[in-house]
Amino acid sequence: LVAAFRATLEETVRADLLLHVVDSSSPGRAREAEDVDKVLAEIGADAIPQLAVWNKIDLSRLGPAVERDEYGRISRVLVSARTGAGLGELRGAVAEAAQARQARNPSPEPISL
Repeated sequence: LVAAFRATLEETVRADLLLHVVDSSSPGRAREAEDVDKVLAEIGADAIPQLAVWNKIDLSRLGPAVERDEYGRISRVLVSARTGAGLGELRGAVAEAAQARQARNPSPEPISL
């Protein structure tokens, strides 16, 4: 699978943020997420920040949410692409990730001539 999509996957290494979408209704979701992480490591994209997005919450009977770890960082966002539940939370999480990246790596001051 990696070989078939190598050209597409190689674009991943230039991303600022990866949205790792997981099927929340799948009993094998942990293994599937690990498989994705292995592929990202193979292509050298394992150091790129990721935002875990659990989709299909309508099937797994979960509600939309932004979950955080003990440090206050977003650990995952729960959404349903089918119903739209949680998409506002996802937009907010992406914006928060972008702001955090900007704070860590501010742009250089513009050069005046």
